[in-house]
Amino acid sequence: MLVCFAAFVFMNWVARPMVEKLEVDWAVLLVDMLVPISVTFVSLYRSCWHPEITGAARTISLLLLSCLILLCVNAAFVILVVICYLAYATVFVGFTQIDY
Repeated sequence: MLVCFAAFVFMNWVARPMVEKLEVDWAVLLVDMLVPISVTFVSLYRSCWHPEITGAARTISLLLLSCLILLCVNAAFVILVVICYLAYATVFVGFTQIDY
């Protein structure tokens, strides 16, 4: 999960300005999704996670697990942003002044 998060952070902070120069919206989305999934898949494939499963079954299960990990990382990132916003609003703005 840390590998996927590191790839996610790398894509958003470092590589996004380079990919956005392409000025193709679908390419940015494709790169943002494929790089973290690929990095997670390679790290899981090279690990000793269920070596008794071989062939296509292992590849498909690892691919699905990589997608699930990316989904969890994105959900954790959204939760982190919401918590930071609420902490900022509570400390600096005041909790009663948040616009709902």
